[in-house]
Amino acid sequence: MAGKLVTIATFDQAAKARLAQNALEAAGIKAAVADETIVQMDWLLGDAVGWVKVQVMDEDADRAVAVLEEALGAEDEPVDQEALAAEAEGAGAEADVEPKPPLAPRPAAPVPSSTDAEVEPPLSERDQYARRLFLAAMFGLVIPLLWFYAVYLFLNAAFGPGPLSARGRNKLLLGGFLLIIGSFMALYLIRLYGDPFG
Repeated sequence: MAGKLVTIATFDQAAKARLAQNALEAAGIKAAVADETIVQMDWLLGDAVGWVKVQVMDEDADRAVAVLEEALGAEDEPVDQEALAAEAEGAGAEADVEPKPPLAPRPAAPVPSSTDAEVEPPLSERDQYARRLFLAAMFGLVIPLLWFYAVYLFLNAAFGPGPLSARGRNKLLLGGFLLIIGSFMALYLIRLYGDPFG
């Protein structure tokens, strides 16, 4: 059937297919490249579409294959398994390579003991309240409803049972300061815009 395109070569890269097309057109054979865009967009689809194809007219197929073999060389030469095995055995016998000594095992990383580094004791309940207070008061500047929760946390951190560390005292003071700032801000807004509840 005249006028039918046949695939004479497939390539895994579009650049190789374009080289083949250029070689064919230099020999006077019109050639087309198919599925180039699909393989370039997603290389994993190459198996699904049959890779990038070089196609020529049916009547030019034999001459095009000869031109490609001459221009690009025959890439699919048959491999003689016996010759390959003999070559591998000969290479192993000829090589007088000394085996490398095994690598020395890596020393294990030292495990820090309690005497090497000061281990922080777990936070007391008041320290946890103080930490939460600081966060709630800070976010309360943006979300005023958190002030009620921050006041609850302030009372628990300031007057709750158990010890309060120096870090906890700092967070308690900072949280209380942020609560005071938030309260003044709320009073200023009420005075500026009027009472929202009245």
